[in-house]
Amino acid sequence: MSNDMMALYWELASVDPTVRQKAADKLVRALYTFQHDLHPTLENAVSTPSGDNLDQLCAQDVSYGIKRLLRGLPSSRDGARQGFAVALTELLKSLEFLRVSTALSLLAKLTQTEGAKGQEERDILFGRIFGLMAICQADMLARPHTTIEDVQEMVTRLLKYASSKSYIKETCFKVLITMVEKLHETKLEAEAVEYVIPTVLSKGIEGPEELWFAIVMQSRYPKFAWASVLPSWRDGSVLHTKNKTQLVAILKESTYTIPRVHLVWDALLDAVLTSPPLSKLSIRDLWSVLDDALFSSSYERKFLGLLLFQKILPRLDATEVPFLFTPQLLRTLINNLAKHDNYLHKVAKQTASMLSTVALERKDVALQLVLQLVGKNGHQRFDQVTKTKTVENILGSLEGEGIETYIKYLQDMFVNQGEPGDAGEADTVNQRRQWAVDQMLLLLKNGKIPKEEKWIQRIARFVWLHAFFKVQKADPKVDVIQVPRPEVSDATRELCTERLGSLLATLAGIALKSTGETRLAPGTMTDGQYWANDLHTFTVDLSKNKRVSLLVELDQEAQQTVQNATSTLHSIQKRITKPEVSQNRDVLAQYKAFELLFLHLLLHVYIEPAEAVGVLDELKNCFDLFFQDKSASPKKRKAKDADDMEEDHAPIEVLVDILISFLAKPSALVRSLSQDVFKVFNNQLTKKSLDLIFEVLSAKGGVAGAQELFEEEEEEDEDVDMESGDAMDVDSKQEDDDDEDDEEEGEDEDEDEDDDDEEESGEVDEELRRKIKEALGNAAIDEEDDDSDEEAFLDDDEMEAFDDKLAEIFRQRKEIKTAKKDVKNQVLHFKLRVVDLLDIFLRKSPQNPLVIELIMPLIKLITSTSRSTDDKDLHEKLLSLAKNKLFRLREVPTEPALNVDRAVEVLKEVHEYARRATDATLFGLCNGASLLLTRILSHVKEPIPKKEVKKTPKKRKVETKEAPDTKPMSRVASVYQETLSDFMTKNKTRVKPVIFLDLINRYPVYAWELLPSLVDFTSESVDAKAYNLVQAYNIISRIMKQAPKGEDEERAKVVKEVLPKLAENFIRTLQQAVDGEVDGPRSLGKERVKDLLKDMMAVARRSVKLIDDQDEISKLWRADEIRQALDRLCDSERFQGVTSLKGQSKQLLALVEKKA
Repeated sequence: MSNDMMALYWELASVDPTVRQKAADKLVRALYTFQHDLHPTLENAVSTPSGDNLDQLCAQDVSYGIKRLLRGLPSSRDGARQGFAVALTELLKSLEFLRVSTALSLLAKLTQTEGAKGQEERDILFGRIFGLMAICQADMLARPHTTIEDVQEMVTRLLKYASSKSYIKETCFKVLITMVEKLHETKLEAEAVEYVIPTVLSKGIEGPEELWFAIVMQSRYPKFAWASVLPSWRDGSVLHTKNKTQLVAILKESTYTIPRVHLVWDALLDAVLTSPPLSKLSIRDLWSVLDDALFSSSYERKFLGLLLFQKILPRLDATEVPFLFTPQLLRTLINNLAKHDNYLHKVAKQTASMLSTVALERKDVALQLVLQLVGKNGHQRFDQVTKTKTVENILGSLEGEGIETYIKYLQDMFVNQGEPGDAGEADTVNQRRQWAVDQMLLLLKNGKIPKEEKWIQRIARFVWLHAFFKVQKADPKVDVIQVPRPEVSDATRELCTERLGSLLATLAGIALKSTGETRLAPGTMTDGQYWANDLHTFTVDLSKNKRVSLLVELDQEAQQTVQNATSTLHSIQKRITKPEVSQNRDVLAQYKAFELLFLHLLLHVYIEPAEAVGVLDELKNCFDLFFQDKSASPKKRKAKDADDMEEDHAPIEVLVDILISFLAKPSALVRSLSQDVFKVFNNQLTKKSLDLIFEVLSAKGGVAGAQELFEEEEEEDEDVDMESGDAMDVDSKQEDDDDEDDEEEGEDEDEDEDDDDEEESGEVDEELRRKIKEALGNAAIDEEDDDSDEEAFLDDDEMEAFDDKLAEIFRQRKEIKTAKKDVKNQVLHFKLRVVDLLDIFLRKSPQNPLVIELIMPLIKLITSTSRSTDDKDLHEKLLSLAKNKLFRLREVPTEPALNVDRAVEVLKEVHEYARRATDATLFGLCNGASLLLTRILSHVKEPIPKKEVKKTPKKRKVETKEAPDTKPMSRVASVYQETLSDFMTKNKTRVKPVIFLDLINRYPVYAWELLPSLVDFTSESVDAKAYNLVQAYNIISRIMKQAPKGEDEERAKVVKEVLPKLAENFIRTLQQAVDGEVDGPRSLGKERVKDLLKDMMAVARRSVKLIDDQDEISKLWRADEIRQALDRLCDSERFQGVTSLKGQSKQLLALVEKKA
């Protein structure tokens, strides 16, 4: 036998099923070929093949293969048993001359059990069972030479094995059932059935295996005399309704061996779920008995119950689903999902996942699943309690009619709660109604659910109705208008009001599918109108409907404002339809933005009337300024313009002020609306409108910032206290004092930290002392009476009262601190939202000239916020805005819109600020801003030098003198030159070289202009520090490396002008390195000298490329003097240890000296 063949036997034991299958296929094909080559026909075959004459019938490899495979069945190595069984089955199927008796004889001979114990005995038994199954699967029982004795032998062996070990009984019965299946429609079928059924059930049904056998046999042979075999069962039918108790008693024992669903359940479910059913017992009858038997028992049986539930549910019709969700099943499921350490948590999660899968595959069942999980047997907050998204996922499977049915179910639950008997029941009603509202909102937020206008409108109108209106009588024309029983409580109405913000925000993001080619915008209905407009129309209709009444009537002023705003809204909607507006994209966007603002504010009137009415008036005035009525007479328009000039507020400034005020609101919708409108009008911003934004961001943090930002609100609410009594006033006064100190120091501090510092330093809180004295009453001892001999003591009652008052005092102080913290967070979050407006402006209008007006205020703001721990988040966001957005604009302002002089002025301010920078972060910001402004100015032409103008004394004629030929330094380079001067000349300069290096990398044209100045700054007369000096040489080398391409003649001219002076300064620098102080501030150390030589070599290489005359190069570089200076340097004791110094000197001299 070849090595390849032997390798196949090893591959049969692989744990990989694919490898096993391929090996089995190759092996059987090879053995079949060997057998076919030996005996093309069976003419030479002996009449009665047996184990003894197997070698005569089979090829040597085939005979070896049969024995090897039979002998390998008991092996427990990896996947050997499975692989060998598959190969044996296929091989036996191909050897049609082989008899059952031969196979049985070989199996018994090659799997001896004598002397085997424990694991070895177990393996042999499993091997024999697998061998018997292989005989069945190979269809050997259907061969003509098979006898009833062969069948009897197999049954005898299987029953023997089944009775020997309980854990193999199920497998044995699996073979028995398979054996009967394979005998179907054979000559032995009738005789075999008459033998097998009575033999197997000779002792009746003792366990799940016999029950399984009986169910299968009764479904196949219903006419068999079952009453004689099963006399203790009604009519001999195991699935008779009268046998339920007996049946369930046996089924409960199906978990005694292995933790999985016994095969009896598959047979049982097939019988009771078939249509028409094969039994008198229905699944509903069966489950009613199993429910109590499984879910009120041990963990093992609950485990079995959940697995059965997974098997049954996918096979039920939608109408049959409810009976499956019994209280005990749902309790088991919920309890085990809720805690991850429960015994059945894993199978419970598997069950929950199955529910989602079934809902996705069977849309008709999805609604029933939801209703059962959140119904009376389940839990309304199923997902929250179980910490899953089961209901949410199932809801995502709902479609069309299913969603509408569920919404109707929720709204009916909200409306029909009956009359509560006591306060406890009233709370329950409120909770159920809250759940119903939350479920409706969940449908809107669930992205998996296909959105349809009809049910979205129903939800929105329902919540709006019960938030602000009282239904007195049902309206048959309007579905949502139904009288709730009991009446909706104030708590529920408040809940609906709170949820409206979330509802409107969700509606604003919903994009419905369009029936036509036009794509619908988010937040609009199929007719193009906003959802907010639908609610506004609905509100107007409700106000005219006598069956409902508004809970809180608006006062006359509010009604007038609403009427005026509604009139303006209608005017906007009419103008939008006109061609001159609808065909102009920008103008249309502005009208739509105002429409949205008016709609939401009109809705907001019912939530917060006082606030919304005031803003509506401002918004109407703002709209009138933006779109003045062209139909007004010239006189009226002139008078109106005069009034506007007196106001001195541009309409965009009024609008920005309104939008900023929106950002302070807790409603996410209003904040989102503010940003959306700002996106439309950001291209119309003015310097003053930007100042409004920075005024907010520059305000203080904490309580002081709140007072500054929300001053108007506090004036309106000055009579409203925070329930903190006089203590709040005292603390406020302390905070004001702290703020004054902060202003003098120029930085903000945290009021809470101030309080803590006061407590740590032992300062006396006079207010606390006063309150304690009040609590002590007559027993209080005045500090001035320390010499008094009489002391007043508190009795027990007074001491108890004192303790209560003292506890109240400290509770108030704690509330004050909590309130301060809340206010601080409120101010911080408000500012963070305002920063988002700047982000929008930079994203939407990067070419707006106002971009340059952001630079300095932003840098100053980042500087000030870095000093306060309160503003840490604000500081980080502003820093990110500057670095990642402002300094990385893809487009920048250009002429003619750009004010070039202003850009140059800002560049100067940035550099002045950089020269005073206190840390690297701030200097980096200035550097980024400088590069941005340089980028902006790089697209601008430099001004042409003016000619000198002179007049003759007599004829007064104008004469001109041409401007000098020398090209003046650009404005950008001039600004950088001032900063360079600061870097080179000031002892304590804060300028860092990176500002020049970045300029060289990004804008080498401007950097090139600095070359002459840099060379001058390397002069001995400048007396620069060693570090600055070496950096100057480094900057020179970088400028030479990054020299602008083209115009080499011009570059060569400049180089020829500066090289002699650079060489002279370099020589002086080398002399200073040798002769100067060792540790002085201007002394050059070894590393700096190495860097210096490296930079000068780079300059030399570049100069050689620009000037193609070595003699001239040598002369310009003063090569002889450089050689002397380098020799002195290399020979000096100070630099003896620098090994690379001589090599660098040779390289430099090779570049600048004449070639031999």
